[in-house]
Amino acid sequence: MRLQHGRVELELHELAARSQGQPLLLLHELYASGSSWGEGFAPWPGPVYALDFVGHGRSGWVKGGAYTPEILAADVDAALHHIGSAAIVGAGVGAYVALLVAGARRDRVAAALLLPGAGLAGGGPLPDFEREAKSVADLAVPRPSCDPMVTFLEHDVRPLDYVEAFAQKTRKLILLEDGGARPPWWETTRRAGATTSVADLAAGLGQL
Repeated sequence: MRLQHGRVELELHELAARSQGQPLLLLHELYASGSSWGEGFAPWPGPVYALDFVGHGRSGWVKGGAYTPEILAADVDAALHHIGSAAIVGAGVGAYVALLVAGARRDRVAAALLLPGAGLAGGGPLPDFEREAKSVADLAVPRPSCDPMVTFLEHDVRPLDYVEAFAQKTRKLILLEDGGARPPWWETTRRAGATTSVADLAAGLGQL
C-alpha cells in the first residue's frame, strides 16, 4: 500500500493480514527493503507490516539526498499513523530508527526489538571526516533499488548521550545478541537498561 508522507510516497507492505493481536512493524537494514524479511516474522500472532524507508525499495527518494535517521523515523511515524500502535523490529539502521521511535512515541510503541544489520555504525562524540569522505566515494557503488545518497546512513555523528536519552524513554527495549561486534550506540543502549536476548529472531519476538 502507498502512504503519502510530505512530498514522498512510502511503500508499506502487509506481510500477514491476521485479525487478532497487536500489529508488528518491521524496519529493514540499509540497502534493503520491506520485502527482504522472508519468513522470520512467522511466529508473530498479529498482523505484520514492513516499511520501505524513503530512498529504498518502492518508496520515493528525497530531493537532494538529505537522508538522516530522523527522516527515517518520520517515515515510521507515518506508518504508525496508518496502522496504529505496534511493536517494532528493526535491523541495522532500522534498529537505530526503532530506538528513536520507541523513545519518542512510547504511546504508540509498546516494545522494540533491535537486530544487527547494515547501516549506522556511528554514534561517536565527534565527526569523522575521513569516514565522511569514504561515504562520498561509495556513491559510485551500485545499490539496486536505492538512492545512492543513502550511503550516508552508514555512519552518524550524534553523541552517545543523544541515544541514551531515547533509550531511557522507551517502554520496552530488547537487543538481540549473537556474539558479534556492536557499535558504540548499541553499547550505550544496553547500559541504559535494555533487555538482551541471546537467541534468534523467533525468541526475540516472543519477548515483545
